[in-house]
Amino acid sequence: MKRYYQVLFLTLMLSSLFISEVFADEKYLYPDNKDKDFISAAEHFKTGNLKGYIPIKNADKNIEQKLLYKDLKYYVLSIVNDNNHYTPLSNIYLNKNDNISPNRQIYLYLTVLDSEKEFRYQFLILDAETKESFAEGNGWANNIYSKEVD
Repeated sequence: MKRYYQVLFLTLMLSSLFISEVFADEKYLYPDNKDKDFISAAEHFKTGNLKGYIPIKNADKNIEQKLLYKDLKYYVLSIVNDNNHYTPLSNIYLNKNDNISPNRQIYLYLTVLDSEKEFRYQFLILDAETKESFAEGNGWANNIYSKEVD
């Protein structure tokens, strides 16, 4: 009889692990779509459906990138690391959205103006599938860093 309860207990434990694994992706409002094909960020930009995002005129950087949501932080950090004084861009990924699967495809649009007097940026993060805006914002600061003169 003891053996029967052990087998029953083990069966229930394994089935609960299996069930949680099967339904794991359903916890996201925006589930995994990494295996789907979507147009590039540049092609989507040409449609004009950017919900108010307008690149800054004479910007030093204009970035249009399709990537996975989980890679957003590292992508932005790579931009910051390449340009040491772009640290305000770190704010882009601070508000992580737990409703978005890490394997969800997104579009990142980012424009940066880095002049002698000011540092300005604007960004938009869109879902590649639904075209919904996940985050948007902008920033401005007096440029306390002097640009290197060649």
